[in-house]
Amino acid sequence: MTPPTQGIWSFVLLAVTLIAAAAFGYRVWHLYRLLRLGKDESRLDHPWRRLRDELVVYLGQRKLIKRPYWIRGIGHALIFWGFLVITWGSADLLLRGIVGWQMPFTDTVWYAWMLDFFAVAVLASVAVAVLRRAVLRPARMHRMPEGYVILGLIGFLMLTLVVFESAFVASRRDELGGHFGTPPPLARLFAPLIPTPTGGALFAGAWWAHVLTILAFAVYLPRTKHLHIVTTLFNVGFRKQTPRGQLSLIKDIENQESFGAATIRDFSWKQLLDGYTCTECGRCSDNCPALATGKPLDPQKIVLDIRDQLLREGPKLLGAKLNGTKANGDAATPPSHWVETKPEELWACTTCAACVEACPVTIEHIDKIVDMRRHLTLMEGAAPPESQRAMTNIERAGNPWGEPRDARGDWAQGLEIPTIAEKPDAEYLYFVGCAASYDRRNQRVARALATILKSAGVSFAILGAAETCNGDPARRLGNEYLYQLQAQQNIETMNALRTRKVITSCPHCFNTIANEYPQLGGNYEVTHALPLVRRLIAEKRIVLSEAGAGAPGREATTDVVAYHDPCYLGRHNGIYDEPRAVLDAIPGVVRKEIAPHHRERGFCCGAGGGRMWMEEKIGQRVNHRRIEQLVMADTKATKVASGCPYCLIMLEEGVGAKGIAEQVKPVDVLELVAARLQQNTTQGSAPN
Repeated sequence: MTPPTQGIWSFVLLAVTLIAAAAFGYRVWHLYRLLRLGKDESRLDHPWRRLRDELVVYLGQRKLIKRPYWIRGIGHALIFWGFLVITWGSADLLLRGIVGWQMPFTDTVWYAWMLDFFAVAVLASVAVAVLRRAVLRPARMHRMPEGYVILGLIGFLMLTLVVFESAFVASRRDELGGHFGTPPPLARLFAPLIPTPTGGALFAGAWWAHVLTILAFAVYLPRTKHLHIVTTLFNVGFRKQTPRGQLSLIKDIENQESFGAATIRDFSWKQLLDGYTCTECGRCSDNCPALATGKPLDPQKIVLDIRDQLLREGPKLLGAKLNGTKANGDAATPPSHWVETKPEELWACTTCAACVEACPVTIEHIDKIVDMRRHLTLMEGAAPPESQRAMTNIERAGNPWGEPRDARGDWAQGLEIPTIAEKPDAEYLYFVGCAASYDRRNQRVARALATILKSAGVSFAILGAAETCNGDPARRLGNEYLYQLQAQQNIETMNALRTRKVITSCPHCFNTIANEYPQLGGNYEVTHALPLVRRLIAEKRIVLSEAGAGAPGREATTDVVAYHDPCYLGRHNGIYDEPRAVLDAIPGVVRKEIAPHHRERGFCCGAGGGRMWMEEKIGQRVNHRRIEQLVMADTKATKVASGCPYCLIMLEEGVGAKGIAEQVKPVDVLELVAARLQQNTTQGSAPN
């Protein structure tokens, strides 16, 4: 297709292109300099995983097209894929118009068909997007004028593409069998509507309108949230490849002068890049249990506040950095006080990762929230009073309840369970955790697991009084110093005993020991109890029956059990199938889902992120909303099962508060297994 840029017009196009490129480059360079105000952070590990993410998440739009966002996700994906295809063609137009070169494949029939397919798909998607913004108006979506401008530019690009293609074909009707080849499908369809004498002028006008719109788009793009079209490429490529449940480590903590995010410069460059990349789609906010129950936390706002603070204070900080001076006071606002309500927003977070799971551009919300909590806790001593008491108890007694250290192993009385010091050759160390050690309800879960392990002939032992809190509550509350003290104490104990394999019945213990202890030199093969029990069932090392054992004449019963996904088992560590497989293997158990809030969309119980130790003073209690979801799912469940001690506590409180404790009984999956266990002798039987 010969461009209408003969003679002087080639120089005009070159000049306009250079001006647009300079404007684009200047803005991008400014944004990059602001980004480099953040702390250095290496994000180059696992290069093949990063390449996979670019192919699957960025190009394949995997996180965009997922329930319950199928329609809008496909529409956005079509716009994105169309943008890539049109960009290739736009580069071809500019090259042909300026120097007469062309991009590879642009003269092929398959590219012409692909170009026209995406032109139609993008136009349809733009129409749907405008309808959603103007008529449907989703609650969490930011509806700014720039959104309509961008959609208008995209739609105009598609229309001018179709017009200049059709006009060119109309003006060259007699030449189609020659050098031009087969016309594009849309051009073949619309060309008959265009008179041949006017085809040339219409082609030139539409061609120039298309090219100038491309250049205007490039100038406008980096000044809007739609810069995410570009930055998502880098945000996905540089997303962390460490486990989702692993927080960053403050190294050499004894010699640090400040902790957490005291200024915008205390975030890493990748955390700041998240702000540039936010699409303001509202998916993170849609799925946040805190926001859903009336709390001030809005995950999208957390990200955008950091971005806005960077754009406002960044130039002052950048100037101070270049001059070798300190920025003035109004350029160093702690992000945890960026707005008056910010502390309340931060403390409302349960670190459930629903926002991280929902985000289509891999923004990492929790890390920022915890960094700001670290500043509040360690620099200002401003943690909520109830959480302060829990941290004091951990420091004094090694558990948030404040119970005596030497009572940690009392739950095992009568079960003849050795300590690891008494049985150093045990295959597994069962790290019991604070809840199962001290909370009476969860002690029954620990006894159930011990019964299962003994029945299967698994060699295991416990630490007893030598065990201390794993440190998870302190770390999520921002007290990194206390976390490291607790973690190092456990690591020193386990390393001295040459521990290799660890079992936990608590997802928080599992996540911390498996994903965070390696940061401090604690490297173990860690399994949550439910995947292990699944394997024991598959290997027939334990046998289950409807009547169970130790109860002659006991009638078989059928339990309808709804499964609740613990956040730190599911979203943080991807363990969804194993607990369900265990439930499905239990005779007399019919498993139900709390749809649509299950698996990766499971709703938090409200206890994570240290919230177990804080009062809910605003809005509805998160666990009460979870019980409402259970009722609304109409599963006819007689029991609701989980695999987390915090969830069990919160579910029990929830069914009591909602007045359905007689109809639905919260249990741990391990209790259901132990109740139907066939064995010769039952050590410490677990109740139904």
